[in-house]
Amino acid sequence: MAHARLNPAPIIKMLGVSATVVLSMILIDMVVKSRPNAEALMAAHPWLLADLLHIPQFVIPFFVIWHVSRGRLGTYGFSLRQDSHLTHRRVLLIGLAFGLAMSLRYIPEIVRTGGVDIRQPVTAVNVIGHLTFQWLVVGLSEETLFRGLIQTYLMKNLQGHVRLAGHDFLAGTVVGAFFWGAFHFMNLLIMPIGPVIFLVVLTTAIGLILGYAYQLTGSLLTTIIMHSTVVAVPVTVGYVLHWLL
Repeated sequence: MAHARLNPAPIIKMLGVSATVVLSMILIDMVVKSRPNAEALMAAHPWLLADLLHIPQFVIPFFVIWHVSRGRLGTYGFSLRQDSHLTHRRVLLIGLAFGLAMSLRYIPEIVRTGGVDIRQPVTAVNVIGHLTFQWLVVGLSEETLFRGLIQTYLMKNLQGHVRLAGHDFLAGTVVGAFFWGAFHFMNLLIMPIGPVIFLVVLTTAIGLILGYAYQLTGSLLTTIIMHSTVVAVPVTVGYVLHWLL
């Protein structure tokens, strides 16, 4: 890694936190799926399990942050700061643009069938539950873990930087992006290996973008806005198209 000296100790500590979160998620998954009515419940309300699996992604890192920062949460991203060039408004517009671009994936289905199919029952409860998960839960939980705790801790404890596309990425930012990408191997529980590898590569690249934005602002609000809009806009567009077509 150019101009960077990797200290294994903080990386190992964050691997430990990540392993604790992963094991907690696996345990929750096993407990939920062991229930007699689990299959019917997941078919009717698939967002419920997703919500439960994201609880440890927020709770565990939040308490670790509280402990290591001695209650000074602002030092780990819980602030409203924004960069003069990367304001929250601009981040929102960037996220919306990417989300709309990702919504173009519906075009082949519309051309082929004349509509958009939603794979879960389209009820008021499911729509609210699914959109709440995408707009609020995903960004808050994953950004608290990966940018708030892991990247901040690594930026504080790793030296050096990497020059990418004309920008200086701190070593902690780069390593944190690999943490986030590798975390998506969790999807092997529900997806084939090919799509999972593609997702890991994609999220690592996106992690560099989110990580650099966080590096500039030091505010989780920046990355939560971007993260939430990118994943939630396509889902929202899908529901709208489902109703209109």
